[in-house]
Amino acid sequence: MQPQAFDLNDIFHEPSDEQLDALMEEVAAAARRHSQSAREQLMLRLRAEITAIKLPSRAGK
Repeated sequence: MQPQAFDLNDIFHEPSDEQLDALMEEVAAAARRHSQSAREQLMLRLRAEITAIKLPSRAGK
């Protein structure tokens, strides 16, 4: 069951505990999605930079 929508700017009607719980779950899910996306982008850049490093040749040893 979806909790009834509410307006956080409404100072006369407080949201119920269920509505606040649902809001916190939505915020946490959005934060997890954002952090996963940022982590994936960071790993792609890191791999690209590691791949681009030109190591000195060891032919002289």
